[in-house]
Amino acid sequence: MKKEFDRTSIEGSARYFQNCVRNGDVESALDCFDEDAVYITGIGTFVTGKENIRKALEQVCALKPDLQALRSTGFTVGDITAWVDEWTLKAILPDGTKLDMKGTSSDILKKQPNGNWVYLVDNPYGAEYLHL
Repeated sequence: MKKEFDRTSIEGSARYFQNCVRNGDVESALDCFDEDAVYITGIGTFVTGKENIRKALEQVCALKPDLQALRSTGFTVGDITAWVDEWTLKAILPDGTKLDMKGTSSDILKKQPNGNWVYLVDNPYGAEYLHL
């Protein structure tokens, strides 16, 4: 049975995205982004636009990582939200190496006309930028 998420709530949208990544569902994960979105792929690197974001998501989703949110909070002004998510990610790379990551995202979401929230900026490495 597929778990339902209320994407008209910010937290529901964030959890939906994480669920898509865990299940390797690239198309549904991509649906969580605005047409003009920016996706941070690493410290100091990013991609823009859905086709480029798709390529980055394909790599992450292929791992079907155990991606979990620990704590979250957000601040909304109109149809824009600043969202902070503390997360963990565990996976096994194709070469057998274990991946064990944690971080704090710094994201911006936008409410769509249909009421769903989508990412304008998905920056899973938000706090790491303070250590550059």
